[in-house]
Amino acid sequence: MAVSRSIDDAGDADQPSRCPACGADAYYRYGKTANGKARRICLLCQRQYTIDGARRERPDRPVCPLCGEPMHVYRRQAGFTRYRCRNYPACRSYVKVADEKGG
Repeated sequence: MAVSRSIDDAGDADQPSRCPACGADAYYRYGKTANGKARRICLLCQRQYTIDGARRERPDRPVCPLCGEPMHVYRRQAGFTRYRCRNYPACRSYVKVADEKGG
């Protein structure tokens, strides 16, 4: 049984790219997204990215009260989500937000 690959999929996997965070061209292929796009991981800064993937803005996430940078999800537990500052460990701020469903 032959396995067929689409032209878009084959071209995406072999297309050279640079890390959007640090600009390095050293990467590993790191699987595929749910949409079938090739995922890469930078060898220098460990950032995961896709070739044409734009970084999504998350307006529902809080902003650090100390430094003003966006926060990211650190831990999800029953009833709440804990966000940590993007500048961790320089800024050790975190915020707990209660879930809307309540667990």
